[in-house]
Amino acid sequence: MATAPNETWQLRNGTAWVFAAGERLSGPVVLAGDAGTDLEALTESLEDGPCAFLSELRARGRDLVLVGLPADAGISGDGGTVQEAVQRVIGETSGDTPLTVGGTGRGALAARYALASMEYMRLDHRTGTHFSHNGAVPDLDEEAELMRLGGRPRTPVFLRMLDGGAADGLGEDEADLTMAGEAAPAGSLFSKEYGSWLLDNLPR
Repeated sequence: MATAPNETWQLRNGTAWVFAAGERLSGPVVLAGDAGTDLEALTESLEDGPCAFLSELRARGRDLVLVGLPADAGISGDGGTVQEAVQRVIGETSGDTPLTVGGTGRGALAARYALASMEYMRLDHRTGTHFSHNGAVPDLDEEAELMRLGGRPRTPVFLRMLDGGAADGLGEDEADLTMAGEAAPAGSLFSKEYGSWLLDNLPR
């Protein structure tokens, strides 16, 4: 693999790869992959193609924490994995730059659940920006669980990226900012348009 993580975290129900720009985490981006996504493939999808997202983050002095989720866990289990990763990131981050937390597919849904759950429990997630990239549509039970927690996290700025013709179960007014664009080329997670937009909206 061309790009290897600096550190691997074994989480209770998943794994996280840490790509640090410096000796300590500072203003990191936590990105949860779709359920069952291999972390090596996810890393390559962020580096290959029109948007070398990981390299761009490092060039800006930012860190990336990729969270791998199992293929068959439910929303509470996946959300718990993302929450565990966020809490570890908080414990290992220096400075006061807010976190960016989100995901793609089922990972986006898990991140939404994790942050909403932390707010419900009055836990400080220190997140300034939350993003959803082609988020999975929750089933009826998952939607009910999300609504119990308030639907989505309320304190971060909520960025929504959705390919044309795709659905994520979110209403038009639920995100603070929405970008609808073309799907990335095969093998890439973000199009150049999506990647640049997300980078430009990182909290400072």
